[in-house]
Amino acid sequence: MGLTLIIPEGDALIGQAAAYVSSKVPHTKIIMHSTFASRMDRPNLSSLGRHGFTVEVGPVPQGVLRHDVVESTEAALHAFLEFVDRTAATKSSLPSDTDAVTATSPARIVPREMMHELLQSFPNSQIPCYCSAPALHPGEMSGKIQWPCDPQNPNFPEWMVHSSIQDGDFQKVHTGDPLFIKSNGEIIRYDGSHGKEVILIFVNEGGYYYESSGTGIGVAMQSAFG
Repeated sequence: MGLTLIIPEGDALIGQAAAYVSSKVPHTKIIMHSTFASRMDRPNLSSLGRHGFTVEVGPVPQGVLRHDVVESTEAALHAFLEFVDRTAATKSSLPSDTDAVTATSPARIVPREMMHELLQSFPNSQIPCYCSAPALHPGEMSGKIQWPCDPQNPNFPEWMVHSSIQDGDFQKVHTGDPLFIKSNGEIIRYDGSHGKEVILIFVNEGGYYYESSGTGIGVAMQSAFG
């Protein structure tokens, strides 16, 4: 997938942070997940704080270290911490507001200089992103195209991901395009269940081989936020 920031929908501060990281680290992508009524509906490490996001890196096989991936992760984290540091420094200089503008909440002060930098990177004030598709099946947190599990092993897919979409994260597929292939050579094609054209994410992700994680390939739509 490359360097990807996964952020919650509706969090203006994290949206600004993601835009800042994207402006500083080339080729960074952003995935926006739907907002849940409670953090307990989406329990993970990033849900522990008031504001949280996930840095997705890869592709990296489990148990393998890659220097280039470590470097890109560090670049994203350093850019995020720089955003936090600059924002905190501006808040500490209040009550004077001559060098700051207010974000969605009056308590969220973003330096005016930083906003100007973001506008240079995103002149139309729109940050490109991908929105996860809504879930179609019980137990899913977002939309997925599921594969059946192997009858002998619930943590292994019965079908292989088709070669035409392997390593194709953020690739568009249309109704009728190949998705999977059975051991007998039969091809399983996209049935249009999430729309005639969708974008695939987490293609053949090892973590989603596990039944407990929700098997299958993620589905997203191209979007933007302000």
